[in-house]
Parts: sequence; C-alpha cells; structure tokens
Amino acid sequence: MKKDKGLRREEREEGPMAYSSCGVGHIPAPLSSILYPQSSQRGALFGLDARIALAIFSLLAVVAGVSMVTNIASSQAKGLVAELVDSGKAVEAFHMHVKDDIFMVLEEATEARAFQALYDNSVIAEANNWRARWNGPYLNVASNRSASFGDMSLVKRQADHTKPCDLEGNLCFLWLVYSRVKPAVMNEANEILDASGEQSPATTGRLQWSQEADGEQVLYYRVAKALVAVN
Repeated sequence: MKKDKGLRREEREEGPMAYSSCGVGHIPAPLSSILYPQSSQRGALFGLDARIALAIFSLLAVVAGVSMVTNIASSQAKGLVAELVDSGKAVEAFHMHVKDDIFMVLEEATEARAFQALYDNSVIAEANNWRARWNGPYLNVASNRSASFGDMSLVKRQADHTKPCDLEGNLCFLWLVYSRVKPAVMNEANEILDASGEQSPATTGRLQWSQEADGEQVLYYRVAKALVAVN
C-alpha cells in the first residue's frame, strides 16, 4: 500500500511537470488550429478579400473605359454634325451670291477646289463676274484638312453616293466628303441626322459612307441639290 501511494504521488508530480515542459507556445499545429481558429484563418480571409477587391476594381475600370470611349465618340459626333450643317449652309449661300454651280465657276474644276472655293476666292474664275460676286468666306477654315476627320472635298453624286450624276434625268446632289471618320463617330452622327431604322444606312439618307481597308470610313453628307448635273 505504501508503494502504491508512492507511485501515485510520483505520477501526480510527474504529470504536471511533463505538461508544463511543453509550454503553451509549443502546442502542436493541429491543436493550435483548434484552440486559435481565428489566427489560422485570418491570412486566408485577407487573401480572399484582396482578390475580390481586385476583381471589383478591374470591372469598374473596364466600365469606366467603355463609358469614356462612348462619351468621346458622342462628343465628336456632335461636333461633326455641326460642321456638316454649317457646310450645307455655306454651299447654299455660295450659290445664292455667285448665282452659278460651284463647279462651273472654278479656274480648275476639281473636288478639292470646289470645297476650297467656300473659303478662298482665288480658285474662282473672274469671268462672268463670278469672283466679284463671291461674298465669302462662307466657312471659318483655312484649308481642306479637318482637325479630326481627314481631308474635305465636294463631289457630285446621285441620292445614292455610289452612283455618279448623269444626264438621264436622275437628281444630282453636292456631297461634302470627309476622308477619315471612325465608325463609332459615324454611327452617332447618323443617329442624329437620319435617325435609326434605315435599311441601308451606308447608301441612304443625308449621311452615307464607304468602308476603308484600315477600318475607318469615308463620310458623304448631302449638302444641296446641284445646279448642274455635270462638272
């Protein structure tokens, strides 16, 4: 009995000593995760939050970029439409003052010179008082080069800009041409001038276009009826 009591006393004494020698800081990993679950999950949760935030910011950046491009195209389209309308008024005023077809009064009848005649009377012949009757400039420009839409000129075409004027009784119009317009700007301008619902918007309405190999488009805007069918 004395031996048993001595053994029990030794077990009791050794038990606490063995436990305390481990120390709280040396608790095995599985046991640590049970006792302190928040510390083991904090890093994983932080990483997940960071990925979610990054995904949200990336999505917002894409949406903002698309919105910015759309706003730029819309702003450019409105500026383009204003230029087209002003050019139409300029051609009408030119014809009213000079009293003859714009192509017929040029020293050299070219499409570039026809547009130039709206702001520079040096290209107009002096015969028949054409140059004397000129009361321009009709446009506030100094060259045929647009700041945003390429080169400008005037051409004669039928109601479909792809068809040249003829002497067979088909109506002939003067068309203002811009040589380089982005499709997004063209579509916005077409919505403003011709509205939606056209079956063939590239060849019908006041605003038409042809596709270029580089993806941009040549704009045709019908400004007025031609006084003479041929140049």
